[in-house]
Amino acid sequence: MLVACALTGGVLVDALVDLPLTGWLVAFGLLLAGWLLLWISQRDAMGSLTLLLAVASLGGLWHHIYWNLDRSTDLSLSLNSQKQPIALQGKVTDYPRFLPAQTDRSPYEFKLPNQWKVPFRVTKVRSGTTWVPASGETEIYVSGDELSVGPGESIIVFAQAMQPEAALNPGEFDFANWSRGQGHRILLRCNFPECLQPTGQPLSKSLGSPILAWRQFIDSKLTAAVPPKLDGLAETIFLGRRERLADATDEAFRQTGTVHLLALSGLHLGILAFLAYQLLRWIPAPVWFPGLALLLLTCAYVLLVDTRPPIVRASILVSTFCVATILFRRHTFWNSLALAWIAVIGWNPTEIFQAGTQLSFVAVATLAWLANLQHRSRPIDPLKKLIAETRPWPVKLLKATGRTIGMALLASLAVWLVTLPLVLIHFHTASPWAIILSPILGVLMSFALFGLVFLVGTSIAVPVIAPFFSQLLTLPLVGLEQIVTLTQQHAKLTFWTAGPSQGWVIGFYLLLTGLGFLIACRRFPRRWGVALVAVWLAVGFGQGIVHSQKSQARQEVICTFVSVGHGTCALVELPGGQNLLYDCGRLGSPRRATQSLSAVLWNKGISHLEAIIISHDDADHFNGLPGILERFSVGTVYCSELMLKTPGHLAETLLTEIQQRQIPVRPLSAGQRLKTMPDVQLLVLHPTRKGVLGRDNANSLVLLIEYQGRRILLPGDLESPGTEAVVLEQPINCDVVMAPHHGSRGSNPEQFYAWCQPQWIVVSSGSPAIQSLPAEQGTRHWLNTASLGQIEIRLRPSGLSPVVQSLHPSPPKRQD
Repeated sequence: MLVACALTGGVLVDALVDLPLTGWLVAFGLLLAGWLLLWISQRDAMGSLTLLLAVASLGGLWHHIYWNLDRSTDLSLSLNSQKQPIALQGKVTDYPRFLPAQTDRSPYEFKLPNQWKVPFRVTKVRSGTTWVPASGETEIYVSGDELSVGPGESIIVFAQAMQPEAALNPGEFDFANWSRGQGHRILLRCNFPECLQPTGQPLSKSLGSPILAWRQFIDSKLTAAVPPKLDGLAETIFLGRRERLADATDEAFRQTGTVHLLALSGLHLGILAFLAYQLLRWIPAPVWFPGLALLLLTCAYVLLVDTRPPIVRASILVSTFCVATILFRRHTFWNSLALAWIAVIGWNPTEIFQAGTQLSFVAVATLAWLANLQHRSRPIDPLKKLIAETRPWPVKLLKATGRTIGMALLASLAVWLVTLPLVLIHFHTASPWAIILSPILGVLMSFALFGLVFLVGTSIAVPVIAPFFSQLLTLPLVGLEQIVTLTQQHAKLTFWTAGPSQGWVIGFYLLLTGLGFLIACRRFPRRWGVALVAVWLAVGFGQGIVHSQKSQARQEVICTFVSVGHGTCALVELPGGQNLLYDCGRLGSPRRATQSLSAVLWNKGISHLEAIIISHDDADHFNGLPGILERFSVGTVYCSELMLKTPGHLAETLLTEIQQRQIPVRPLSAGQRLKTMPDVQLLVLHPTRKGVLGRDNANSLVLLIEYQGRRILLPGDLESPGTEAVVLEQPINCDVVMAPHHGSRGSNPEQFYAWCQPQWIVVSSGSPAIQSLPAEQGTRHWLNTASLGQIEIRLRPSGLSPVVQSLHPSPPKRQD
């Protein structure tokens, strides 16, 4: 256990401080030498401490090597976050995975084609007419219905290449860091299967080739045996492959707090190991045989589903139990759990920062602590035990069932409460339904896994009879899906929140760890433990109250341009704690717009929006709002009268949803002002009630924000003839202007900028190539959310020049 803590400490230090490689090497060498000298001089206490510090330095060294060191030929070193055409040569490392297009997509989403995901190892890149050595592990996403490549095949790839996108807003999921931790530092996309061409070289075999073939064989048998509508769920819970899982099913599990059942984890392996061990015990064989057979089966299953941290953790726990059974030794759970944690760090030190790994270990530790506490509880009175044994069997069965249900609900409640801070800080959502549903779905999961194992076995051994059992054995899968879906649709009990601070969460788990040890091993009074936890919870609530009071006492106007790609999203924080949203949408994926804005709002501790303004009837300005309406409370929605009278199909769908949520929708037109603090002016400049001729862009709602003589102008996608209608009015000098139509040259920007004379121009775009006009270089400051990420403008109560900040995280340092 101490070794695991020391390794973790070293990894954390390197992740936070990023010490140089030489520093870690010197520290490890000196500490190891110091331990050797202390051991020779028989100073055991100091020697043990020095050895733990050496182990910590080893953990920091390993994390530094894994995270920072690249090969000099790594392809990612020559790429950036923008797509560029490239020709590569390399080998396919696994069977391609088919990704069917979602049929239950949102009406705001584009229809996407079927895709294939091809694991690929880069060996060469074409530079001009010559091939030069290159390296890198990645996955190629290929659009198409059919693809004929296999593992070990050498191919030439013509693709669009880029680095994974880094987080462009604070609190947003950092896909670049996640991919880097997985060893995939480049992304490749092809629009046609013909972009993958075989080189004609013979297939290369490796030691892992039989394992890959076995996985593909089992997957094909499972897919053939399960009804088509359930194949995605079956692959998810049995093989850990979620590519075929419908988005609606995945979202239902998330909103009911039972998504952990979809993540292949120790629960699945534990269920299979328990069933296998109970069956193996009936085989007439030596006492050690069940343990040895279960150990071999566990290793086979881990290889089948690929090594993932939760499976590694569970497999080590099961393996140590098997070894202890074979050797007739006592099994020490906590040392086994520590060994599993050490194995995860040794496999991939960045995994300890992932939500799935953290939740998996915390949940298992909670269950183990409860079991230990129950074992140490006071013994049952022998007289009461004797009386209970004399009762009729129906009464005993009923009492046993009640005790089992009660223990299951207690365990589910304990796990839900203990993991709640981690869930909130990672996902910002939770549902109390998980407390009741987890035990029920756990039983169904057990039957489902048993049925899938039986189906795969019969499909291999006696394929003729497999179809006759398919409908019956997949009923638990149907029950899983139906219970979760019906709960999500008809009994919603999901809450969204910014979650606690990171420091509070760390303190919470340190406190729980200390109290758990003291209560279980030192007989620490439980009432004092409850009191300490209550005090810490009060500290957390106090932080929220302090933050709310700070927001209400705010004297600045803060305009935050959220980086959403090609789209618009501007959050305006007003004095007194009021919040206004101007648009929320992006071209392509509305979910990305929702996630980006949600991350910004949660990072700022905002849970309520007094008003939302929709600039005009274009999906890339409002398609993220349905998700925002679900996660945050909204006072009023404003849009132009033209949009209310003649909405397009998507706008009409959105307005209907807003009305169903009983949120008032009110029109705005030129000359109207929104009521707010006396020192703040929110004036609509365009359009008039009748609007102008032209597209929806020309009738974009233009909003002027003025505070202490400083101005911010939000023009939406304003273009001709709307631009001409605006510039006919008296010029207004502005400090900051959002570039009309994402910086498009076709929106007559020169005339518009000459009218408003901005000092800063913010471009909300997905392309960093959009920059200042040649005639304006050096006269105005251009800021692009595609390259700088979130951009924040602060208008101060003193009336001084605005404070302009970009919160885009700096790119990580890398070493060859």
